[in-house]
Amino acid sequence: MALLWACASGLQHKDAQSNPSTVSGVKQANPVETELNNPSSQAELILAPEMNVGLVFNRHTDSKQIKRILFESGNYTVNDTLFLPRTGGLVIIDGQGSNIKVGAGVPLFYSMPTSKKQAMEWNKTRYIIQNFGKIEGGDRGVYIGSSFNTVIENIEFIGQKSAAVDLVFCLMSTIEKVLVTNVYHDGIVLRSGLEEGSKKRMWDGAGFNNSQCNHTTIKSTRVYNRKGCTGTSFKILQSTGVRLLDCISEGWENERAVFFDAKDCSTAKLFFIQNFHLEHMPRGGALCFRSNGSIVEVDGLFLQHGNTDIPAIWLMTNGNYVFKNIGWWPERAWVKSSHSPSIVIEHCTKGFYDFKSNWRNADRPGEPIYPHYISTAHKLIR
Repeated sequence: MALLWACASGLQHKDAQSNPSTVSGVKQANPVETELNNPSSQAELILAPEMNVGLVFNRHTDSKQIKRILFESGNYTVNDTLFLPRTGGLVIIDGQGSNIKVGAGVPLFYSMPTSKKQAMEWNKTRYIIQNFGKIEGGDRGVYIGSSFNTVIENIEFIGQKSAAVDLVFCLMSTIEKVLVTNVYHDGIVLRSGLEEGSKKRMWDGAGFNNSQCNHTTIKSTRVYNRKGCTGTSFKILQSTGVRLLDCISEGWENERAVFFDAKDCSTAKLFFIQNFHLEHMPRGGALCFRSNGSIVEVDGLFLQHGNTDIPAIWLMTNGNYVFKNIGWWPERAWVKSSHSPSIVIEHCTKGFYDFKSNWRNADRPGEPIYPHYISTAHKLIR
């Protein structure tokens, strides 16, 4: 069947996940590949570096029986998008330490629905994508729309143009033990099927409140930004119950280290950061929160630098904010805030409680933050 090309990203879209074996320019399968070309009853696929991986992988995209896809340990070059199977169950993709170099503009592991009905059907498929030494280059390393309880773990992503991992409507997912290195734009992105700025829908019927990445956990993950990075290390858009645990943002300056945005989403009510380490100073603010009546909790934060021109924390709207266990507040660090947020501060270093010197009212410059919604307790003496 014919494939349509998406010129914006170099992605080959398929009609209903059609068989891509007839794509122009793809080399003919060798005898080893031909043996693997009967996916109807095959539960396991084993790939080797000498294969045309795109051709062999995509012959199994429509399989309902595939359970595990193994990459034999080695070094791979892949110039085609790998369209993930939708089995309605668990699919394990194991790199076994392999390295993959990805062609320019190619999102590597990909699946995106085209309608609300398809999104609901595909949500039953979950993936474990794991154990790759390096996935280097391409547009995105993992780009999935609609899944439940997917796990991405033990991978280093290097030099992707748009994002290392971009999840859309992937509920209760886990991203763990991941390294993102020299990213050009975003590191890790969790979002709904409706883009807040452009209002572009990823599929018909996608909205802020029906296609989120709710209750997803990002754990033990580091993002190192390349020089000239234009995006955000950890971007959480219109999703609730997301937890960012034991993570690091470092490298060159980017736009933001963390951005939680609940604008126009009435159900994005909870976001947690715990034990976050920041070693660079983003241009637009380090931790930026746009609440929509949401509770945002930061429990454990280490900042390496302060900058008199750039806020370490930016409370963009009057939401509910809890700050705990901030044991170090560097010189010149400050908080940019809306006029009257609800704030609770506990067990923080004394400089963080200094509203006169270290907090600035963005809504009413020169005025103090409205004090009657602020609760402070257990100030540390150092």
